[in-house]
This record gives sequence, C-alpha cells and structure tokens, in this order.
Amino acid sequence: MITIITGDHPRHQFLVKSIAENNIIDTWIIQKRENFQTNSYTENNSLSKLEKIHFDKRDKAEHDFFSSYKKINQKNIKKIIKIQKEDIENGNLAKKLKKFENINLITYGCQKLGDEILNLFKLNRLNIHGGLSPWYRGSATHFWPSYLLEPEFTGMTFHHLTQNIDGGDIVHQTVVNLNAKDNLHENACRCVKDFIIELNLFVEKKVFDEKIIGVKQKTTGRIWTSKMWHPALLEVIYNKFEDKINKFCLENKKLRKPKILSNLSR
Repeated sequence: MITIITGDHPRHQFLVKSIAENNIIDTWIIQKRENFQTNSYTENNSLSKLEKIHFDKRDKAEHDFFSSYKKINQKNIKKIIKIQKEDIENGNLAKKLKKFENINLITYGCQKLGDEILNLFKLNRLNIHGGLSPWYRGSATHFWPSYLLEPEFTGMTFHHLTQNIDGGDIVHQTVVNLNAKDNLHENACRCVKDFIIELNLFVEKKVFDEKIIGVKQKTTGRIWTSKMWHPALLEVIYNKFEDKINKFCLENKKLRKPKILSNLSR
C-alpha cells in the first residue's frame, strides 16, 4: 500500500486519480498550496501585467489538461487528510502518521519532508520532481528550460527521497514530447500528464511490492532557487518570443537529446 502526499493543484489530483484506480492508496495527505496568482511585483506596471498573464496562462493550462479528471473515486482511498504547510514543519503530520502502518511513500508538490517523517516508511520513499535532474533541480524547473531555449529538457524525475533537493537516486525519468503549438505552460502540463500516465503503467505492475533500486546521480547539476526567478524574465517569454518558444526551437535550432535514466522495467 502507498501513502501519497501531494499539493492540491489539478496536476496533483490527476496523479492521485490515476493511481487510485489500482486500489493501492492507503492514505492521501493533501497540503494546501498557494494560489497561482502571486502579485509579487507591483513597482513596474508592465511587469505586473506580464506576471498576471503568466499565471493566468498557467491556470488555463492546468484547467485544460487536468480539470476533466478532478473526480476521484474516494472509495479507492482508505484515508484522506488535509493539512497546511505548518503541519509538516511543526510535527503534527508526523504524529498523525505514527498511528498508521507506513510502507511506501510518494510525494508530489508538497513541502520538503524531514527525516522524522521519512524514517516512518519501511519500504520505498519516493518523490515526483517536476524537472529533469540533475540539470534542473529545485524551483520553477519547467520554466527555466524554455527560458534558456532548450524546451526539450522539460522533464520529470521520479527519485528516492533524501535531504538533498531532488538529488536522490533516480528511479525513472521522462522528457516532454515537444509540440510546436504548445506555449510554456502547455508544454509543462503535457510533460506532467504523459509522465503520470506512464508511471501508472508501472503501478499496475505492482512495482511497489518490493524495494525499488535507483540510479545514482553522477553530478550535482544545478539547483534553481525561487530567488532566481523574477517577473522581468517574462519579457523574454512573452515579448521576445510571444510564448512560442517550442515553435521557435523546433524550426531554428538543433535540439539536444537529454540523457534520461530509468531503473523500472517497462
């Protein structure tokens, strides 16, 4: 059985709906996440407008790709618990989990977990990272590849959970199937959706019945922090390329082929 800890965005719900169909989720813990609209930059009116456009487009892409999958058959999940970020930090979540039998853990889109929680799980402790490790670890890792004109490096990494940010042994990776018509957020959502569909194929094969061995990351790569992101970066995406970076790269440059890792049998 699996305990799954996620955020509450549509992509997180899509993951749970997919896995729940296999009747292997014991507990689903849902962390309340921030809204897409951050309004973090107000000194420059043009940047504020770009930021609003950016997050409106993210909201629309999430809706277009995942909203039709919101209805989750809760009968397939034994326990559903809703938490806040603070419950992870202050030990409340750990106290709840100690009351249960904890075997496998999958996390996606939640606050970083400490060893007090991780050590409760006996078999596998795994995270779904929205980025291609080791090149894109950390924050906004579906934004940076497109900003750097290498959207082919938009990917997903399924890895062992450690205290190293997105640095645990890699179990499985996928990269996006580039579509010239996709904008930045559509590219990211396509990447997420395809990964989840593929992951569910492994779940159906009962791969979580035993210890899953990963492949060590041979380089630290790069960790992208939230402080690196600024609304001014959006001028490149929306003003320079009119949110058509996939189209530009497919037509004007030789795409690289990312080396992806997997230790799961298809």
